[in-house]
Amino acid sequence: MKATRRLAILCCLLVLAACTTAAEVTSSKSMALPAPFDRSTPLPVVDALPAIDAVVWGDCDEQEAPWQCASIEVPLDYRRVTELGTVSIAITRRPAADEPHRIGSLVLNPGGPGGSGVDLAWGYASLFPAALLDRFDLVGFDPRGVSRSTPVDCGDLERSFRVVERDCVARSGDLLPYVGTQNAARDMEQLRKALGDAQLTYLGFSYGTALGAVYANLFPASVRALVLDGSVDPAAGEYNVDGTVVGSYGSPFYGVQDFGGTVDVFLQLCDATRSCSAGPRAGDLLDDLYDDVEDAGTDYFDEWDATVTANQVDGIVTSAMYNTDLWAPLAVGLADAAEGDASTLAALGSFLEAGYPREEHSTDNLTEANLAIYCADFAGRRGAFAVEWCRGWPETAEPIPPITAVDVATPIVVIGTDGDPATPGFLAPRMAVALGDAVSVRWEGAGHTAFLNSACVDSIVVSYLVDLTVPKNRTRCGFTDDVNTTVARAARVFAVNRDHFLLRLTDDDR
Repeated sequence: MKATRRLAILCCLLVLAACTTAAEVTSSKSMALPAPFDRSTPLPVVDALPAIDAVVWGDCDEQEAPWQCASIEVPLDYRRVTELGTVSIAITRRPAADEPHRIGSLVLNPGGPGGSGVDLAWGYASLFPAALLDRFDLVGFDPRGVSRSTPVDCGDLERSFRVVERDCVARSGDLLPYVGTQNAARDMEQLRKALGDAQLTYLGFSYGTALGAVYANLFPASVRALVLDGSVDPAAGEYNVDGTVVGSYGSPFYGVQDFGGTVDVFLQLCDATRSCSAGPRAGDLLDDLYDDVEDAGTDYFDEWDATVTANQVDGIVTSAMYNTDLWAPLAVGLADAAEGDASTLAALGSFLEAGYPREEHSTDNLTEANLAIYCADFAGRRGAFAVEWCRGWPETAEPIPPITAVDVATPIVVIGTDGDPATPGFLAPRMAVALGDAVSVRWEGAGHTAFLNSACVDSIVVSYLVDLTVPKNRTRCGFTDDVNTTVARAARVFAVNRDHFLLRLTDDDR
């Protein structure tokens, strides 16, 4: 198969966050920023967390009942609880439908880092299996620095990267050192206590697996059941110990990525079925399109640019690798563009940027929060281990550590997807081994994370969360649930399931 142009992985998200006015860190005293991070000196241990009141639920401004909303206040720095101020953590819940048989709360995190757990809960509740909605309060939260919680604010993002970075420091410098994963995990423990749950039941995706694993390391006795779907590299924090372990780009990161490998799966399946509009030589079509796409017009879609550029094709293809639901419309867009009409490709790009219908104004600050949490998680502002993207930022208070073995009441379940572009499936068994008291599940599919994309995986997750039934280690689920041949699988993937696709795009039953 002809190799396609290298994808611009670092720009895989087309979202450009709308800026909002940042909530201030609540403090009655001047801020004291952390000293330069010293790898040779262990940080003081946080022996105990402060008491916290029960959540007081109220109505949501953006959602109708049964959704409820609230916030909790947590320390900015758990080592200086009385010295520094607090930050606000926004939370939402949908109460369990079967109250007499309610188990507790199911806490969600969508990853990112910087994704809104509130938005995840609102947007995906109707897709969750009824067994989970019956037995659990579905709880989403925005981690510190994110969206409706005390957010990172970098001003206007339509400027050069270095200017935006400087504005982040000017606007949110007091907050930046403290938005890392370890503090977010402590916030999750405070949330568990405020919810009144004896132990935590948690479903974390992508970067959310780092948050869940760090939580397990810090609070193993508080773990009831953790599902980590789309695992990061458990050794990513080694960079903060001795400068080793880097990502796909030679820089510290949460793990290697493989968008090119997922594109290869897309092209292989496309060539295997007449249902794929870009076949039967999809690789050649895509390679040629990079040279010719700017000659194609967008006459039938006037909300995006007049032309689609080769770099935009890179971004659209990369983002579409996150979910096979997007592969059929992507194939249509590529085929049309090859014939001179890039309208469908432009429409897909518009959807990936701002949803459909386009949402121009939002509380989402994913771009700023993603950078801020990354810089808080990886130490190094100068010298041999300097993190290039974070130069000039305040020192991190506490970078992400390597994941170590835990002893929990019920083994943790880690799920990996073979063709996952952002968190390749081979990282899941590594995470399970690092945690020790854990098992891994393999989905032989494609796209980013497996839950809600495989009936086999969904069944495992439901049985585990509800009944604490732990699957056998290295359990495997097929790419598709009912068909096994490449041709049949390709036909399934590239069939345009309009009802399913529209449900994901315009989910009104929340």
